[in-house]
Amino acid sequence: MENSFAQIFFRDTHHISLLIALAAGLVGAFLVYRSTDPQTSVLQRVSMAVLRFFAIAGILFMLADPILLAHHKKEITPSVAVLLDDTQSMKISDKTGDRAQKLLSIIKSPGYKKLDEKYPTHKFVFSDSLRELKKLKFDGNSTALGEALSELLDTASSLDLAAVIVASDGQNNIGIDPLSVAASYPVPIYTIGIGDPKPSPDVAITQVLANPVTYENEKLPLIAYVQAWRIAGKRTTISVWEGKKKLSEHQIELPRSGQVVPVKFEITPTEKGIHYYTVRVPKVGGEISKTNNAQSVAVKVLPSRKRVLIACDHPSWEVSAWRRAIESDPHIETELFINKGGGDAKFTHFPADTASLNFFDAIVLIYGSQLLTAITAKSLEQYVKNGGSFLWIMDGGEISAQAQKNIEPALPVNFTSSTEFIAEQFVPSVAADGFSHPIMQITRQGEELSNAIAGMPPLYGFVATTPKPDAAILLVHPEKDFPVLAVIEHSAGRSAVVCGAPFWRWSIIPAAFGGDDHIFTNLAQNIIKFLLAKEKITRFALRPGKRVYRSGEPVTISASLRDVSNQPQSGAKITAEVKSQSRDSTQTFSIELTDAGNGIYEAQLPSLSPGKYKIFGVAQYDGKKIGTAKSSVVVEEYQLEFAQSNQDKAMLEGIADVSGGKYFPADSSVALSNVIKIPNKMRTWTTERELWSEWWLLVIIVFALATEWILRKRANLL
Repeated sequence: MENSFAQIFFRDTHHISLLIALAAGLVGAFLVYRSTDPQTSVLQRVSMAVLRFFAIAGILFMLADPILLAHHKKEITPSVAVLLDDTQSMKISDKTGDRAQKLLSIIKSPGYKKLDEKYPTHKFVFSDSLRELKKLKFDGNSTALGEALSELLDTASSLDLAAVIVASDGQNNIGIDPLSVAASYPVPIYTIGIGDPKPSPDVAITQVLANPVTYENEKLPLIAYVQAWRIAGKRTTISVWEGKKKLSEHQIELPRSGQVVPVKFEITPTEKGIHYYTVRVPKVGGEISKTNNAQSVAVKVLPSRKRVLIACDHPSWEVSAWRRAIESDPHIETELFINKGGGDAKFTHFPADTASLNFFDAIVLIYGSQLLTAITAKSLEQYVKNGGSFLWIMDGGEISAQAQKNIEPALPVNFTSSTEFIAEQFVPSVAADGFSHPIMQITRQGEELSNAIAGMPPLYGFVATTPKPDAAILLVHPEKDFPVLAVIEHSAGRSAVVCGAPFWRWSIIPAAFGGDDHIFTNLAQNIIKFLLAKEKITRFALRPGKRVYRSGEPVTISASLRDVSNQPQSGAKITAEVKSQSRDSTQTFSIELTDAGNGIYEAQLPSLSPGKYKIFGVAQYDGKKIGTAKSSVVVEEYQLEFAQSNQDKAMLEGIADVSGGKYFPADSSVALSNVIKIPNKMRTWTTERELWSEWWLLVIIVFALATEWILRKRANLL
């Protein structure tokens, strides 16, 4: 039964003005037709006056912006929403039987059909999201029950919901907590538990730990954590694999229920790049699923540690200070050569040929005038030219004119005349290049660079040089502007010179006054890092959120983009193509990343099947391609859906309890129709309609004016 009533109100607020205009129209129509020339009958004059007034009134009615409000009331039967679990865990067969068949039997049962006849029902399926029921596939990789209830809540009022039925195993493994959503639900939620509430025997690799970065031919410790339930005392094999190659294995005794035991492996990567290692435990008797019996970890393998040769004429405080600072970087190993004997280098004479020098990634020469013969100077220049790294810490020892000529092309400075050491105490100043160069990032947070350098102990002298045009000058003499620290790129290599001495004072003396050597240590390490890092800046980089995902987990990727000045660049269009590398899968799709600002772009990929994927990115700006990048990601078989395979009865009971509903075991769900009793309710709603643009109003005005015109013409009043 439906009841309705309507009313008209005017949106225009100038009601008095419109009433005055209406009264003026009435008076005007009366005065116009009070008498006519020629004279007409009273009926004619009244008719024309009324038509004139109706036209004026219609126009004023339109100007008042009239709205027709209609109020409706109707008795309706509220509806019921049914949410069915469409995830892979519904394919499990346990002691209670086949879960998929259990769920299908529920929606085909007489009790459910009776409920469907009594109330309108809206059927949905859910896994990682909520969807209308078309077909149950049981292929969802994760269960987001909380998200599904929240999405349904957004449409609850439009569906006139009075109750919700959820049929699931209750294992919520991603998204928001269903209990927190159910606690504020406006209608009761009735839950149907599917599956055995008692946990089944299970073995899981819960975590695999390894250093994310290692080096070629170095042993890599890898620790796997094994957890087991209800199968304590059994022995099994645990192994680590790379692809289809088994690298190592151990025999272990499975722990008691719920306990976790670590198992340690040692593997030795032999090739650089990204390596994926998977730890596996075979399926043990009684397990429902083995997808949590394996877990992977990604390790970036770098080339062997960088080798740095430190060469000097004789031992000194300077040698000790620089070697100690350089060796504090765990990625660098040093060898020391002393011309007068000693050190730990594996040769007795300084290498005078480029082939021998190429064994090292960098050469550091400290006070080495006796070493720098014409032959060694030429070899060092060729070494840098071919891609080597060279640091010369000078003390003013004289070298031959030919040696000076041979080494000078590789240096960032030219000698004014000779390598004579000028004795003079001074503290160097930061040059213009020094404020932005990565080598000079040597201060702590809140510490100003110029003040930090000014607070260092004075040097005792310098070698006078002039900078080359392409050199970066980082430290200079405060008055004479001679370079004290400079770097340059020479062909494929890099070189640096320190033209002042002694720098060991920066390492030792600050500690005597309650400080430390962080300025000197950071400076020494940054010089070596800069010399070794000869790769060009990458403007466009593509990175996954992590290298290894579990099946069902959302996969995220991000990209960073910089302009030619190495500043973050926003406003570009970045697309990524994802290709499966599995032989039995051709899954390929493209996605556009969202600009998150400050040169960062992000995207979340749809659920991916287990396997390895290559990601190819293209960056475009103003329609032009400005860069490409690639990355990779692995989705392992470990599935969230099988992390816990039993029914979470406590969760389902909690959802029903806090929302005012009731929990039903799958076998007793036939009682649903007897428990759910929903009375009819009155639904009220209001509709509104603008009248000023209605066609019939225009017809009335035109009809009144046209008819008046016809009558006036017939009465010869035109």
